[in-house]
Amino acid sequence: MAATQPRKREPVYAFGERTVAPGLRLYFRWHLEGLEHIPKDGAALVASNHLSYLDGLTVAYGVHRAGRRPRFLTKSGLFKVPVVGAFLRAIGQIPVSRGTREAPQSLDNAAAALARGEVVVVFPEGTTSTAPDLAMGKPKTGTARLALMSGMDVVPCATWGGQWIWTKHLGVHLRPLQDVWVRFGPPISFKEYEGREEDRQAWREVSDRIMLEIAGLLEDLQEAKPWTPQEPTRKKFIAEQDAKKATAAATARQVEAMESEGGPAVEAAPDVAEEPEA
Repeated sequence: MAATQPRKREPVYAFGERTVAPGLRLYFRWHLEGLEHIPKDGAALVASNHLSYLDGLTVAYGVHRAGRRPRFLTKSGLFKVPVVGAFLRAIGQIPVSRGTREAPQSLDNAAAALARGEVVVVFPEGTTSTAPDLAMGKPKTGTARLALMSGMDVVPCATWGGQWIWTKHLGVHLRPLQDVWVRFGPPISFKEYEGREEDRQAWREVSDRIMLEIAGLLEDLQEAKPWTPQEPTRKKFIAEQDAKKATAAATARQVEAMESEGGPAVEAAPDVAEEPEA
């Protein structure tokens, strides 16, 4: 991996470090552990669980407190939003074309950032958990593929507490001095997989190992402040889920009608490139 280049000026990022970061430090009650596992210089690949909309900020703050600037894989559509897109580009975030055949290019962009000596952060689950018990979702393979193609160790990260503050399915409950945990673990080496960069079985094994390490970091954080399983309460989320169920039911009825009329069997969609946040 290439040596770290001198820190770019990045005035927008620097402004955030002087304004947003101190605000976060005062507003929440932080529990930061394992900062020593983020290298002071050189590249790092960080993989975190994903249970709230706050996770990007919390993990970014943890990396910031370790003395580094994180680069996240971010939905490419956000780069097209006025102001938002300019801001994301100004702070060096990495566009990812989620769920499309262009996703491999996103992996190349992330690998290039690692080659420049950046700290790249990914969420293997690809989206936040909305299960009542916040069980971690099945990982996509993008994180494993990125680790194998770049030859990087993976720094596992567990975050906890954001689910009480801002989630997709429970809404926003913002108040001062809420507890937020960010814990980094020792880097995981995958040198035994060298030469298997295109091996799907290797992708699955590496993905599972990463999630197992994150679960281990998360275990006693869950005990420190237990979560009571909750069903969704945010009206927009409930409406979206009801619409998805209705669409799925209608599709199933159409397939059943075609098959009963002697039409061709409907085959599963081909396996296309997965989103890098996997």
